[in-house]
Amino acid sequence: MKPLTLLATSLCFFPVFSNTRAAEPSNTPSLLQKYCVHCHNADENEGDVSLDQLTKEDVDLFGKIYEQLSSQQMPPDDEPQPTREERERLASQFLELAKKTAVPETAAMRRLNKREYSNTVRDLLGIRGGIFDPGKFIYKDEVSEGFDTEGEALVTSNELLLEYLEAAQMSLRQALFTLASDAPKPNVINVNTAKMTGASRRYETKDSQAYVFRVGKAKIHGNSPTQLMKMPGRYRITVTASAIDKDRYPIPFVPVNTPPVLGIGIASGNRSGVSEFDRHEEKFSLTYNQEQTIQVERWIDQGFHPYLRFANGPGKPITQIRANLRRGKITKADAKGPFVGPGIRVTEFKIEGPFYDAWPPESVRTTIGSDTVPKLENATARLYLLGRFARRTFRRRVSREEMSLWVKYLNTRYTATRDWREAFIETMTAMMASPDFLYLQEDEDELDAFQLANRLSYFFWSTMPDRELFLLADSGKLTEPDVLQQQIIRLIDDPRSRRFSDSFVDQWLALDTLGSMPPDSKLFRSYNASVEAAMLAETREFFNHVLQENHSVRDFIDSEYTFLNPQLAALYGIPYEGGDASIGSGKLVLSRLPKSSARGGILGHASVLTLTSNGVETSPVTRGVWVLANFMGTPPPPPPAEVPALVPDLNGAKTVRELLEMHRSDPACMNCHRRMDPLGFALEAFDPVGRFRTKYSKRAKVSTQGRYMGQNFEDITGLKQILSKDVRLFARNLIVRLAEYAKGRKLVPADYATVEEILSESQKDSFKLKRIIYMIATSDLMTDR
Repeated sequence: MKPLTLLATSLCFFPVFSNTRAAEPSNTPSLLQKYCVHCHNADENEGDVSLDQLTKEDVDLFGKIYEQLSSQQMPPDDEPQPTREERERLASQFLELAKKTAVPETAAMRRLNKREYSNTVRDLLGIRGGIFDPGKFIYKDEVSEGFDTEGEALVTSNELLLEYLEAAQMSLRQALFTLASDAPKPNVINVNTAKMTGASRRYETKDSQAYVFRVGKAKIHGNSPTQLMKMPGRYRITVTASAIDKDRYPIPFVPVNTPPVLGIGIASGNRSGVSEFDRHEEKFSLTYNQEQTIQVERWIDQGFHPYLRFANGPGKPITQIRANLRRGKITKADAKGPFVGPGIRVTEFKIEGPFYDAWPPESVRTTIGSDTVPKLENATARLYLLGRFARRTFRRRVSREEMSLWVKYLNTRYTATRDWREAFIETMTAMMASPDFLYLQEDEDELDAFQLANRLSYFFWSTMPDRELFLLADSGKLTEPDVLQQQIIRLIDDPRSRRFSDSFVDQWLALDTLGSMPPDSKLFRSYNASVEAAMLAETREFFNHVLQENHSVRDFIDSEYTFLNPQLAALYGIPYEGGDASIGSGKLVLSRLPKSSARGGILGHASVLTLTSNGVETSPVTRGVWVLANFMGTPPPPPPAEVPALVPDLNGAKTVRELLEMHRSDPACMNCHRRMDPLGFALEAFDPVGRFRTKYSKRAKVSTQGRYMGQNFEDITGLKQILSKDVRLFARNLIVRLAEYAKGRKLVPADYATVEEILSESQKDSFKLKRIIYMIATSDLMTDR
């Protein structure tokens, strides 16, 4: 029997999905011959794929054929196309043959990634008040492609284990900073202004009455051991300050036409470890030559301290001074001596605390599992404390045999330290550096209740299961369909699900690369750090809105709304209608787009348009590849090594379109560029920072027309209409990406039958996003390894 006939005979005995008709014995081989074999045979061998010599053992190839057919990448647009019924029939039959593909062994264990580790340690130890971040001790995960939940990419090394040991011990010392039965009494620290420091001498002056600083990139703090908080707690910070020296120079210095702003934040005293500006720095506008007293209360972690900052101050005033000296706008006499531009004068800096709402504090109560401090001299109390911590740390039941080993280790550490608190910290550190904590471990086939609880919790919350989820797993009720469904709804509706939506959309759309090649500030003056932050926030808010409001994923292709603040609205040339209350805050608000706007959907977001540019110019190829790979899930292969790169015509003799048409004349480039370039041309309507344009320059017009999926379009609006006609293609990619993020591994053909079922069911409900995620979470994609 010939190989192709063997394949056809085998195909006839496999069932197909309910939304397709069963293939007749003579029909499947004729479809292969009609649409595929004339290009993919031993003689032509297009793409190094030959379909005239298939056998039932070509499992990997069957999966690739299914992918090409279901995503409509094959046959190419210029070849005869199967009907929808024929395509579904052929794809379904190949999927049945591909189901024998094995699940990678690496799927059995997945290390917690950096952000999951930080969240888990905070929740395990109750460290949530301040800015201490356990993940700051861990190097960034090196994930070249895919998601940071993918097990194969999360490798471990000896260096990484040492980092985990350090992070665990530092975190435990923050949590169990004391086991005293009574709260400490508050102290008052009056920082001596003559000993304050942080700015260079060029930009600071001080005496016994006040400290003055005049530069923005400096943290001002007390220069003595008392500046570091010895105990974590809530502290009251009092600052008396005023703005001074508005017009000391004949030219204005930053800030111009606005008063200096005082920032009060928290920083680490550990210069080699955790050290960064606090993202939650509070800011206060000052008045020139008028003292104001400001008081804030903040939780300060052990080893951290409060700081002051000139939030809108100049970066390096000396640069501006030198430039204006050359221009003759100021004299050498003006520039002589210390810089005396606008500054902040501080006459009082007082720190009071620590204060506690309850004792023991949250971190101690969470770690020890009690509202009272246990007497560690009592063996029963020690066993309870260690057993409870082990169950929460390992996120499952712990056997007597395991516990006996940990009790033995605890006693060994006590013998060495003669201090039960220190012995517990060292034992808990070892637990938190063990594979049982650092890895999500899963059985073959169906997950048990604890494994399912972990997968659900890390999918939606990026952290360990909470008490309710843990108790349901312990009782075995979590695997009951009704209970599982209720928990999934609870997980999605919980505010912590924002961790999922932000993390997923950042990685799905490559938003985590935004800012890696910032636009040239001279060419694009409207672009700055706050605009970049608004770009990212727009896409995050948009995704979360579609999820929580259960809108159709069609909104990702095109929509009548987006999220704007005044800066982003100005960039888009859209009137801002968010009201006065949101103007100063920078917060984005849900905004209706004008009917003629091309902004609808993710393809019109400045975040995407900026990250697919190089900061100076745009490339239809780069943007086209992004749309195919990230948005549609059909990435083109890498370019052949022997094909020269596309070189821009710097003289402007040829347009980008003409250059690409020449490039496509190379047979090695034609097939891929035929798919990529039209998508990129549609996005040429936007410049490197996402502003709408019709011209590159006074002479060169932007050309946006193209052809995609066998249909012509004139611009981005026409392309979105083509994509919207068959949302299944986009929805299928989104389902696959969501499932891969949740499972922590690439899907294999054995998983795709469930994908197709979810796709068909979601189509009945107009592809609602929350419904899609709910179906993924209740399917065997979630409940099986």
